[in-house]
Amino acid sequence: MAKNKASLTVEDAQADAGPDTMADLDTLRPTQITLGLIQVRLKMDVSARARAPAEMKRFLDSHRIKTIKGPGGALYIADHHHWTRAWLELGWRRGPVRIIDDLSNLSPGKFWKRMRALGHLHPYDEHGKRLEVSDLPATVLGMRDDPYRSLAAFTRDAGAYRKPGNAYGDFRWAAFFRRHVEEDMHSIAGFARAMTVAIPLARSSKAKRLPGFVGQCG
Repeated sequence: MAKNKASLTVEDAQADAGPDTMADLDTLRPTQITLGLIQVRLKMDVSARARAPAEMKRFLDSHRIKTIKGPGGALYIADHHHWTRAWLELGWRRGPVRIIDDLSNLSPGKFWKRMRALGHLHPYDEHGKRLEVSDLPATVLGMRDDPYRSLAAFTRDAGAYRKPGNAYGDFRWAAFFRRHVEEDMHSIAGFARAMTVAIPLARSSKAKRLPGFVGQCG
């Protein structure tokens, strides 16, 4: 029931938000191959909470999907792939968008070259291998699960390191944990065990060169 209530509330908020700030979620193009499905489920739970229309508008405004306009006018996600996937999984058709740059005048080749230079392209698969632009999925529903991205996010939320400030930093932490944490990442128990390893590991000297490193407490 919470899902249906949230869906109705978001439609009301969308009607008041104006067309310039909303977009069809299934038309937004990913600039990454993977995401963390555990993160997505958490964001689904947060998004599905019943909210009054005014509260829902504030929620949407604070979670606008940052996009870049590319060739043909398509919108490419620069930030908030997880929120986009969560909202689509909840059955939301439209979501709040902020266009932070317009590169629609570039050819596809020059567009991707510029996206790479700006730090908006991260075609890493669930094993940490860098693939090609052609391997990017058409929508966020086609993005693959990388549980180490979820592990990195939950470890950060536990205060083990600071948010790096860009997606590249997030991928570096995921790669770090992939090298050092071996658990059954697809089970609740395995993920919980991984967290007990990852938190002290993130504060250890092994992680000192990673963005957002904070070191030991006290």
